[in-house]
Amino acid sequence: MGWTVGGAAIFMGVLIVAGISYAVIRALLLRRTVKSTGKRVRPITDGISAGLRDIDRGVATAQAGAARLSRELEELRVSVEELRVIGRYLHVALAEVRGPLGWIGGIRAVIKFRGR
Repeated sequence: MGWTVGGAAIFMGVLIVAGISYAVIRALLLRRTVKSTGKRVRPITDGISAGLRDIDRGVATAQAGAARLSRELEELRVSVEELRVIGRYLHVALAEVRGPLGWIGGIRAVIKFRGR
């Protein structure tokens, strides 16, 4: 009976050592797989990061351009309003000048008509 308990203890010890050895070997294989996968994935992630940085720069440039465009559009709107006001004053001024001097235009038209 002593030999059976001792043999079982030895057998259990061998099983425990074999299990631990198997776990260590599997852990080493997993570590190697993770490292090789990391080496293959790193260039891809670096490319994605570079692409995202380019996109961020492009977005910043687009936002700056949109802000500049908005400022220029506002300046143009103000200029157009100023031109409209000037045009109204010009129209009134021309009407004022044509009133007393309208006969000069009439004389010129008669001269041109007679010259035909």
